[in-house]
Amino acid sequence: MPPRKRNPNGSGTVTRRADGRYQAAVYVPQPDGTTKRKFAYGKTYDECDRKRRELLDRAAGGIPTPTRDMTLGQWFDYWLQVVVKPNLAPNSYRAYETAVRHHLRPRLGSKVMVKLGVTELRGAVQALAEDHGAKTAKRALRVLSAALTAAMVEDTGLTRNVAKLVHVRATTDSGKSWDAVTVLRFLAAARRLTPYYPAFLLLCLLGLRRAEVCGLRWESIDLDNRIIWVEKQRQRASAGTVDTELKTETSKAPLPLPAQCIAPLRWARMRTAMLRERAISRGRSWFEDPEGHVFVTRTGRPLSPAHLYLVLQRIIRKEGPGKMNPKGLRKSCGTLLVHLRVHPRIVKAILRHSRITTTMDIYAEALDPDVVEAVAQLDRLLRQPARIRELEAARSDLDSAA
Repeated sequence: MPPRKRNPNGSGTVTRRADGRYQAAVYVPQPDGTTKRKFAYGKTYDECDRKRRELLDRAAGGIPTPTRDMTLGQWFDYWLQVVVKPNLAPNSYRAYETAVRHHLRPRLGSKVMVKLGVTELRGAVQALAEDHGAKTAKRALRVLSAALTAAMVEDTGLTRNVAKLVHVRATTDSGKSWDAVTVLRFLAAARRLTPYYPAFLLLCLLGLRRAEVCGLRWESIDLDNRIIWVEKQRQRASAGTVDTELKTETSKAPLPLPAQCIAPLRWARMRTAMLRERAISRGRSWFEDPEGHVFVTRTGRPLSPAHLYLVLQRIIRKEGPGKMNPKGLRKSCGTLLVHLRVHPRIVKAILRHSRITTTMDIYAEALDPDVVEAVAQLDRLLRQPARIRELEAARSDLDSAA
């Protein structure tokens, strides 16, 4: 053991334990603003001293270091601000924060994180399911699992994710889709009732997400070569509605622009120019959009996903094709591609799914009519005794030849 040196005040200590290991102790800041003593362990003095210096570096940089007696409420504060908010989309952060504030913190916030057990968590989740439904409980459990997984990465002393050991049985709402006739009826109504008909064309023909449609810019569309690049999405944030990067790299992909979209998109550009000229000539306010969004409101501001959703619902109320949302239109695109016998990997490329399993879920659901037809054919076969006798005679001939 190297000769013991006296460290300056506040720099922590390294001592040898009775079991032969070394222990470092440093006072570190906590997520709630307090200071607590943090312990780190190592097989050698140098290893333990390195961990001591790392803790001091974190403290000097103002980075909180959780301790073993941290409650879930304290960890949620740290996790949301340090892990979730800088690294995930604003909508994801908002969903996580809402689940923590409404469901997790009231029931589990006072529990010490490393002492949370399966039985205790199962009881809390069952109570949540009884009060707010199984789907809400399942979403909250998923958020808790993400938080505990992040805690295992940090040096908190947590060794297992108990949220993965608790399960909630909830019905899976995979959504619904329209058939080709209903999609055509909807597009015909959209052409009559709204100037955002080109946006709905892109939703139905290319399966774009509504945030991606609202984030489209003219610089990302080549009308002459019929190519469209999906690069941005329009999202709500603390600073308002802004353009953000797409969630995954697979979403950033050029797509062929259908021929019937060319004329409506040219008309959308002419509409924007007309609205701008009219507003300026009449002395009305007009927003000069520096990014050049494709779809804008009457005042020139980029169209928001919430506005597009309201337009969709207004068309549906007037025409009555059935309940639907923009996500359903995207799923309808995938379903129709499957009915056209398009290979699932091509469907994945068009819808820009990050995982083929997502595409296969749509593919499997869309094949339900084929399953029905196969069963119907089997039913017709078994209803024909003469055909059955022919099959038996053919099998007997094969057996005799063998």
